[in-house]
Amino acid sequence: MSPQNSAALPATAATLAPLALVVDDDVNVRRPIVELLKLHGMRVIESCNADEALGIVQASLPNLVFVDIMMRGKPEGFDLCWKIKTNPATSECYVIMLTGLGDQGDVEIGREHGADQYLVKPVSMTLLWEIVAKLGVIIRPADAAGH
Repeated sequence: MSPQNSAALPATAATLAPLALVVDDDVNVRRPIVELLKLHGMRVIESCNADEALGIVQASLPNLVFVDIMMRGKPEGFDLCWKIKTNPATSECYVIMLTGLGDQGDVEIGREHGADQYLVKPVSMTLLWEIVAKLGVIIRPADAAGH
């Protein structure tokens, strides 16, 4: 099927499923989160750095973004979160920071940069899914939200 014809196709459950972006430079951290979200019917995009992730967010407008703070040895996640939350086109993306930085000061910096939630790794996949499931109203498919 040619790309121009795909726009005319009716929406399917797969295309209406909430979209999540998982940003972490460690595939061993990223992969279980991706698999968990897919298991529960979400569409998922992966990224290993903040620059690539920002382009994905701007192009795809995910419902939910998981962001590691420390990537490539720098606190890139704070900047990515700030750029997502201060851009009117992407500010509705729900951002969960996942990090090994658990000091209260780091949590405050995350909040100052717009993070909706801040979780310290390691996070159990059960707890992570409980948090995501509670966001059902926020991350419901676009057509269910009346968009």
